[in-house]
Amino acid sequence: MIAVLRRRLRAGNGDDGFTLTELLVTVFVLGILLAGVQTTLIFTQRTVGQQSIRIDQEQQTRLAMEAITKTLRTAVLPSQLNGTCSSCNLAAFIQGTPTKVQFYANINNDANVIGPSQVSYVVNSSNQLVETIQAPNAHAASDYNYQYCTPGPGCVVATRVLAYNIVPGSTIFTYYDQAGTSLGTGTLNASDLALVDSMDVVVSVSDSAASKVPPTTFTARVSLPNADAIAQPSPSP
Repeated sequence: MIAVLRRRLRAGNGDDGFTLTELLVTVFVLGILLAGVQTTLIFTQRTVGQQSIRIDQEQQTRLAMEAITKTLRTAVLPSQLNGTCSSCNLAAFIQGTPTKVQFYANINNDANVIGPSQVSYVVNSSNQLVETIQAPNAHAASDYNYQYCTPGPGCVVATRVLAYNIVPGSTIFTYYDQAGTSLGTGTLNASDLALVDSMDVVVSVSDSAASKVPPTTFTARVSLPNADAIAQPSPSP
């Protein structure tokens, strides 16, 4: 077809034009070429979009896992830091469910001047994995009667979202005693909280709009050394 067009063009001053058949064939060929280009562009855009979602899921999952496991390893009984407050739990862990954990952590506490912070990780109703850190109320360095204000106006609590689009219904935290026996899949009671010696942390992120992109899941087993040994004040992690 292209050769025919060239011959027509070389004809120069000829009065002959293109036939309707030639024009239809030309339009048909161009249509096929454009359709192929469009299909390639759509496929490329879809591939790039899915790869971007995979990268975002992996970054969220990795950062969340690193933050959680790093802080969990600092879990400590307030008594190990000379804590004498009657309101403090006897265990390092305050709450434990498949989607929420709250515990005392020896962070931001150089020379044990501040005291243990209350840290929680929870999946909220928007499927966000949220970290909350609350230091004890201000007190003298030698006063180990740690007290914590009720979150609200005037009560400083640091909160940040570690990951979005957590897979709904997924189990984030699994708890084990010193023998490695699971403490169950429900909410831990007071006696179970005192037995927590290690945990499995599973963070699974899936973009709700990415039906063709599988969830990104990271898993880690976290040992809790402070559950078995006397903790000494150490630099903040």
